[in-house]
Amino acid sequence: MRIRTVSQSGTKSELLALRSSALYRECYEWGKRQAINASSTVGGSQLTSARNAAAVHTICYALDAYAGFVERYDASPINITERSTLNPAELEQAFLSQIHTNHRRNLIEQFRATFQANDDERQGALISALNPELRAKLSASGVIHRSGSTDIPKAEHAASAFDAKKLGINEAELLALLDYLSSATGTFNVVNGAAMAKAYYGEPGLQSCVNVFSTALSSGIHKLCEHPWFGRRDIVVYKGIRLTSLDEPFRMAMLREAHERKGLVSFPSVLSASCDPNSSYARAKFSEGYGIECVITMRRGFYADPFHDTQTIGEHEILGPAQQRFRVVGKDAIIIGNPESGSDAEIERYELSPAD
Repeated sequence: MRIRTVSQSGTKSELLALRSSALYRECYEWGKRQAINASSTVGGSQLTSARNAAAVHTICYALDAYAGFVERYDASPINITERSTLNPAELEQAFLSQIHTNHRRNLIEQFRATFQANDDERQGALISALNPELRAKLSASGVIHRSGSTDIPKAEHAASAFDAKKLGINEAELLALLDYLSSATGTFNVVNGAAMAKAYYGEPGLQSCVNVFSTALSSGIHKLCEHPWFGRRDIVVYKGIRLTSLDEPFRMAMLREAHERKGLVSFPSVLSASCDPNSSYARAKFSEGYGIECVITMRRGFYADPFHDTQTIGEHEILGPAQQRFRVVGKDAIIIGNPESGSDAEIERYELSPAD
């Protein structure tokens, strides 16, 4: 595809030009026609046109998000084998060399507000999760200043055996987590979209552009999964799935077929969901197109709510590592309230259990 050719040239300006080109619009319109064909044909969700429409949606969605991402990062494409040879210190330096100074400053200020919005226990947990160098840096600059009780919170007692020198998150990992969780930047869109485009449709170009960010994010998630306060095991989470006119026929067919055959579904990107059923986007954002709910038992994850910005703290989000696979073991329907219409709506709900 043209995206792959452009990304291999190593110039992000060409990718941005592709986003605003006639070719992009032509591709998107072609995807719409494929979706219409699938939707208007009996059994059309099984057709190649349904898959084509979903692929177009995923790739265009990721390319749209990349246009915003490069306003905050010097994210030139790098080869995945180059990325894999980076040690933790090199990865941190690669990340810090890519992030723009203003964006780095904004994320740190966001964390300052986030830290103060948390109670003593959560503040203690946040402090205990930082590596010693980052903890000292943020303390000296007043970002993690504690104005409450001087007693040591139980979260810090619980984390006393946690090896922060080995498993504490560094600055790159913290910034990646904050940016992914931010309600303002939309960075999660390019990270998720690029991973799906590569895994589902064999398009690696955009993934190469976010390799450094995604690797730092993944490293931070794995570390926090091992933290005694943040880490969760075999936790049930609730995930709303948003469908568009382009991808609905194919995505629905895949879920239904997986249920009928007790088949597998995979999440190539970071898995994000809420441990609070009332915070599931299928309930909280139904009017925005989140018309399916998955109830997922996740082997490993971490409680991300204390890292959220002040606009979204309280959603009780769980983040899990990328590339998890699940078996669809159940399906039912639930009634939810639709505040916009003032009436109830029925949505499909699928139960997913770990496959690995």
